[in-house]
Amino acid sequence: MPVISDFSLAKFQDGTLTISMAPPQAIGGWPINFTVEKRYGSSDSLILKSVSSGFNGVSGITVVNSGQGVFNIAINSIDTSGLDWGNYATRSERVNSGARTPITEGFLLLTP
Repeated sequence: MPVISDFSLAKFQDGTLTISMAPPQAIGGWPINFTVEKRYGSSDSLILKSVSSGFNGVSGITVVNSGQGVFNIAINSIDTSGLDWGNYATRSERVNSGARTPITEGFLLLTP
């Protein structure tokens, strides 16, 4: 069952969302995606960040402590520049071949 994680960010502001697995769980080598959508179930992601083995920090997700399940998601000002202010659905999940395991779900409140 995913953890509910809501956060807010001003448009054109950089931010970092820190996710900590509860209970702590080793995530080394996990392929993880983070998406921001207009609403849950949308077919298009407005923001997509990812990490996979060997590519730590390249696409917006940085594993901080793989043994304890802590990772950061970088939201850059350019990611939100084309979005209207309001609520957006967010989700982080482990993505394996043929399976998706939710880690967090929640909302991003984008303020003017």
